[in-house]
Amino acid sequence: MQWSITGTLFEPDGKAASGQVEIQTFELARSQWRSVAKARLDAKGNFAINLNLGDGPQLPAVRLCETVKARETPRVLAEGALVQVEPGKRVHLAFGDIERLGDQAVARRERSAPFSARDDYLLAGTPRAVAQLTVNMAALRVNPQLVTRAQPASTQLKTQAALSKQLEAQSVELNQKVLLINNLEREKQTHANELKQAQLKISTLEKQLKDKPAAAGNEQIELATQQIRLNLNEQILRQATEFELKESDLQRTLNLRNQEIAQFSERIRDLTKASREAAEEAARAREESEELKAQLDTQVDADQLYGNIARQLQQAQTQLSKDGVPYRLGRVSLNLKTLVTGNSLTLPTLSDLKNKGSAGLFTDVALEYLPEVDDGPDTAPAGITVPDFSDLTETLARRLARDLGLELEAAYQSVGDSGQPVGQAVRQLPAKGSEVALGERVLVLFTQT
Repeated sequence: MQWSITGTLFEPDGKAASGQVEIQTFELARSQWRSVAKARLDAKGNFAINLNLGDGPQLPAVRLCETVKARETPRVLAEGALVQVEPGKRVHLAFGDIERLGDQAVARRERSAPFSARDDYLLAGTPRAVAQLTVNMAALRVNPQLVTRAQPASTQLKTQAALSKQLEAQSVELNQKVLLINNLEREKQTHANELKQAQLKISTLEKQLKDKPAAAGNEQIELATQQIRLNLNEQILRQATEFELKESDLQRTLNLRNQEIAQFSERIRDLTKASREAAEEAARAREESEELKAQLDTQVDADQLYGNIARQLQQAQTQLSKDGVPYRLGRVSLNLKTLVTGNSLTLPTLSDLKNKGSAGLFTDVALEYLPEVDDGPDTAPAGITVPDFSDLTETLARRLARDLGLELEAAYQSVGDSGQPVGQAVRQLPAKGSEVALGERVLVLFTQT
């Protein structure tokens, strides 16, 4: 049965991978994996393998690996793929987008029976959708400000952890203070009970004295009773004062600790909010860096840009008319640098502009957009068909344009050592056969040394 195996491999920085991959199947007869096909990656990291693995009631185990030397630990990029079977015709396996792990490959090993060291391998790849869930270090390198923006969040987390430890210590101290207050409350209750018992004894003695006949020693007993009562009152007052002082001091300490806890809690809330905002800002910075990276590698065709500018000018004129502004757009002039690639003019990317070696490949193009003049249906000039300026010299091309009532604007392209004729027209805008107004400007590109 014919097998069709496809997939795409990327590097950790998101760029297309290069090199070679191989397909391995598990051979039951020899109880080992063997390589059955190899393929080289194209410029986009894609590979496609067609092979015949024979017919059978069951599909063999298949895995995608990096090519390694003999006796080196296998590096497995993927252990599973999407399978689609056309009965009697073909088996399709699609590994999808795989991202290399490089030096971060995960070792897979097992030493319990029946496995041994020869069964070990390195998991060297992961589905790209899973890899994109981690922090994109390539994006951080594109926009270094992202690192700077993300650092405060780390500092805030450390500060938050320190504050949490302080709160925990404060909570332990407060628990100790509350326990001490509870002990003082119990002591106060004990002293109150002792006072009640002493007062009860005094009342009992006074009743006994009243019930007994008067005697010479009654005055001494009464004095002794009063002395005992005074001593008890003094002791109770002294203990009550000490207790109130201790309770007041502990209450002040408790209030201060509560204020500190409230301040710490407020600070933690502020830090949490700042950390969340920093994370959101970091996410926005990552998105901006991805957009900038995409812009670095994006080329725009010159004709697409020219047409887009014309449409925007038209929209602006239409909006002026809708707003009742008694003015219209006049002549609009632009000077652009274009890059000649093959048979087309494109705008250079940011990377092209930064490359000093490509400066000689740029061509200066001056554009002018003229407003339409509505002179009525009877006075509208007839259109002019743009001729073919190919292979004409600049002198002949200017003469032809002047005879037809057109204005010719020349641009120049260096031919170098290509062997292309020098001094001849190779490209024009608008194209030949286009209908333009009288006096319209035509851009013609001539070769030069």
